[in-house]
Amino acid sequence: MSETTRHSGKTDKDILGYSRYRVVTAAFFAMLVISPFEYAWSSISGKIGAVYGWSDSQTSTMFSLFVVFQAIGMLPGGLLRDRFGPRWTTALAGVLSALGIFSVTLGPNYDLVLVLWCIGSFFTGFIYNDAVTTGNKWFPDRRGLMTGIIAGAFSWGSIPFIFWTRAIPESAPESEFFTVIYVMTAVLLVVPLVAAVFLKDPPKGWAPPRWKPKKAAGRPNDREFTLFQALRTWQLWALIVSFMLISGAGLAGMSRIVVYSSSFGFAAAAGTAAAAGISIANGLGKLGLGWVSERVGLENTMIGSFVLSGLLLLGSVVAGTVGGELLFIVTAILSIFFWASLFSLFPITIGKYYGNAAAGANYGLLYAIAKGTGGVYGGILTAVLISNHGFSFSMSIAGILAIVAGLLIIPLKFFPVRRRGRETGAQEPADDGRPVATHALLNDSEGR
Repeated sequence: MSETTRHSGKTDKDILGYSRYRVVTAAFFAMLVISPFEYAWSSISGKIGAVYGWSDSQTSTMFSLFVVFQAIGMLPGGLLRDRFGPRWTTALAGVLSALGIFSVTLGPNYDLVLVLWCIGSFFTGFIYNDAVTTGNKWFPDRRGLMTGIIAGAFSWGSIPFIFWTRAIPESAPESEFFTVIYVMTAVLLVVPLVAAVFLKDPPKGWAPPRWKPKKAAGRPNDREFTLFQALRTWQLWALIVSFMLISGAGLAGMSRIVVYSSSFGFAAAAGTAAAAGISIANGLGKLGLGWVSERVGLENTMIGSFVLSGLLLLGSVVAGTVGGELLFIVTAILSIFFWASLFSLFPITIGKYYGNAAAGANYGLLYAIAKGTGGVYGGILTAVLISNHGFSFSMSIAGILAIVAGLLIIPLKFFPVRRRGRETGAQEPADDGRPVATHALLNDSEGR
């Protein structure tokens, strides 16, 4: 009897012993605690620089290296979770990610901090991949909503630390700032270990009993694509370039929103409001636009979201130039709201185009190439542009990149992936949540 047949008609509780909502809750909290690496950075980087006397270039490099190493970690993290399941990879990654946050307390030796920071950043990619793909697999009936909720956690977890850090007076002793970092470390150490207990992949071919996918939400083919097979489709490369452009555009503004606001002479409160608002809007964008995609289609949502994000980013430049403080805050926050959709829509698109069997590896590759490259632009190259041409010029370039990213999705509406994959079920997770025929993750001998 095949695994698919054996589990046909079984509920999530029959298989797990508990609800699949417990799995998505665990994934949510695991994602929540790695948020400060990226989304609290605009608030904590200034404190780090002040404590150790590091330059803006040095702290910008840390942000860029987080983005690059987190993105790189997505691919091996995806390969390992496809091989062994998400449980042990999440637990191990939590411990090593905590080391990355803790490294901030080990200055002023910049080289030491940078090495440990990069190690921690690399393993946050494991947690990110585990959380998104596990939730995606358990909710084929609500992919947009559940992926949006999990991806949104990556934004929301930073909110309390943004307010806490920004509330520390400049005259306060360094120990107050380090207390924030110690709490971040403790939370990041404990939560993934607990969450890992509940993370497990569904059996191959599993779907909720009595659920029938809507035609609009269905896949354009019934094949399961290995990593190399996916690489042979031009659609994956279109997704990579679009992801690269939109991620770089948003990261350019988000990582510097506080100093971006200050560059126009706005009050410190405007920078704080923008930073906190961006974290909230970022999560809501992932959730809300993931839900919208279930109704109007993935490609339509991506095109509209990315183009609007670019236009609003250009609007923030105009608002800053004319001295409109409130308009600046609103346009910056809304730009990130629409930008954030990429982190819920791209993983759903990978599952729709290429199947779930190697989803960890396929999405990991997309994320590693695209966000890693986008992070270099959003961090290091944007710093160079700002230094030479100012904020308005660099943010205008970012807005144009976001618009182009949306336009690149248009051909995918008309030419979906239709061939070169394995037959459904040829490579699916086994009953214990671990895939069978593990060499097939990279083998491309079939389906040519």
